[in-house]
Amino acid sequence: MNQELLSKRIISQVEGEDRQEPTSGSPKAAAEGNPISRLFDFISGAFTPILPAMIGAGMIKAVIYVLMSFGFLLSDPQMYTILLAISDGIFYFLPIFVAASATRRLGSNMFVAAAVGASVFHPQLTALLQSGEEVRFAGLSVIEPQAASSIILILVVVWIASYVEKWLDRYIPSWLKLMAVPTLTLVITIPLMMFAFGPLWTYLGQHISDGLGWLFDNTGVLAGLLLGGIMSVLIIAGMQYIMIPIMVSSLAALGYDQIFPVVVAAALAQAGAAFGVLFKSKNGKVKTLAFWTGLLALLGVTEPAMYGVTMRLKKPFVAVLIGGALGGAFMILFETKSIAIGGVSGLPSLGLILGSTWAYAIWGMLISFVSAGVITYFMGFVDKNINS
Repeated sequence: MNQELLSKRIISQVEGEDRQEPTSGSPKAAAEGNPISRLFDFISGAFTPILPAMIGAGMIKAVIYVLMSFGFLLSDPQMYTILLAISDGIFYFLPIFVAASATRRLGSNMFVAAAVGASVFHPQLTALLQSGEEVRFAGLSVIEPQAASSIILILVVVWIASYVEKWLDRYIPSWLKLMAVPTLTLVITIPLMMFAFGPLWTYLGQHISDGLGWLFDNTGVLAGLLLGGIMSVLIIAGMQYIMIPIMVSSLAALGYDQIFPVVVAAALAQAGAAFGVLFKSKNGKVKTLAFWTGLLALLGVTEPAMYGVTMRLKKPFVAVLIGGALGGAFMILFETKSIAIGGVSGLPSLGLILGSTWAYAIWGMLISFVSAGVITYFMGFVDKNINS
């Protein structure tokens, strides 16, 4: 048996039938639609195989936070930590899962892509990055922990890695491929993520945070409208945490925060759009997925609804942006305040709203939920099958 055939068999055994399995993110589908539509198809297609695990873990996570809102689990920190690890594992390591899943469409090695994503989650590196010290490598800035959670960033890097891998596979001799192709792919793409794209992502996030902070200080309702409208986009970009320093500063100085209620409004918009899909769709699988992901979004776990339904169907995602903007503007207009920052941002967050503004929070959440659902229903969407 020659070396090239041996190499192909080893790679085939490692990847199984993953490349041959038809998915909604097929190359044919990739060529259709405008660039934004293709981007949405690519992102949501990468999430399709992961959705069952996300829904299961998300349900456990939601139950934990509901129990906590009623005062349970607080007396046993160890039990809470273990349960949270069970429910949050897939969300913490989501970039790794997404990187591996994206290879189904890119036609590259699943485990090389997973290794690229996993490189920034090593415990020692994570501890170093979170130590508060300035971390540099040969004088270069290093990726921040927040940037490592960016779905867009990891997909860009894995996309580049797929081209690097295919180019190397074409020009490296067959007897050397098994060692050289994955090694060089990792050597080329991981530094790009850690020392180039990651710091750039952090730089952009900091400027967005500064801009939104200025808007909240000077424009009020406009800031709520903007943040509520783009919150889902920030989550995709891995920049959902950019406002936390401002929220923490407000809590320390004033004893309350007005940004977290806007985040809650955006979460309810995801739930509303998912339920809009539930009532509009004629497809049984779509209705089932919309119901369960919408329920999770109501409970504060928005990723399954966003990646599995609203982005997948595209127009409901537009409804999410509008609903989040309307609810966010209402929250700021009526000065809705939270006394803490919650781990989830759905209905369980009501316990964190300052008593005197609790009613406004209810109305703001309803505005986001109902407007996103109604817009989804009347705007319509292509009622295609979603395999979950």
